[in-house]
Amino acid sequence: MINSIINFLKWPVALCMAWVLPASLLLLWNFVTTQHYSLQNFPPILIGLAGYFLLWHLLFKRKAVGSYFSTLEHECTHALFAILTGHSVKGMRVTAHNGGHVVYKGGPGNWLITIAPYFFPTITVLLLSIRLFVAQNYWLEMAIGVSIAFHITSSYIETHGAQSDLRQVGKFFSFCFLPSANILTYTMIGTYLVSGWPGMKTAVYFLYGEISLYSIHAYHYVDTLIRK
Repeated sequence: MINSIINFLKWPVALCMAWVLPASLLLLWNFVTTQHYSLQNFPPILIGLAGYFLLWHLLFKRKAVGSYFSTLEHECTHALFAILTGHSVKGMRVTAHNGGHVVYKGGPGNWLITIAPYFFPTITVLLLSIRLFVAQNYWLEMAIGVSIAFHITSSYIETHGAQSDLRQVGKFFSFCFLPSANILTYTMIGTYLVSGWPGMKTAVYFLYGEISLYSIHAYHYVDTLIRK
């Protein structure tokens, strides 16, 4: 039943995500431009982010070093979304050079399980869940930055035309869904880290306002064309 509902919503969700892309970019721009940092007040999350990007470029970019952990997170994300959508995971295979796969039962699966690793940073979300229950900690914040950079670089490597997951859900679907999904995911994570739940609420209102604004303009534009 859950699989049927999710699969039925595949294209409505894809088209909605394509439609909200401009508002998502505006939300990201608004978040970035409202941050004020200095050398005396440089957040640990950005230190972790920049540090991992540097290490990735120098070391982890090599397949022999970074591929196993990237594949492990990838397959764990498949498994997580399989469980969240009513499946039971029976096994997982992870290799350093030949990819991996997850075996689950409970139906044929759905597109959300397939595409989840390309927008959902599992390690980051795990660290954020820890942050809910502990006081703000410098090293935890840095680890969150590292995890974000890890997922961005992993997704960069894994997102290509020959990727079996993207072929399975469809390249056009991926093109419609993934840009907004990634922008919204990382912007909301950043907003939460800076402003907490109130900041996320404000971000949702901002997003809603921008979508409403250009939706109204689009409606009037189409209406004018029809009436001519």
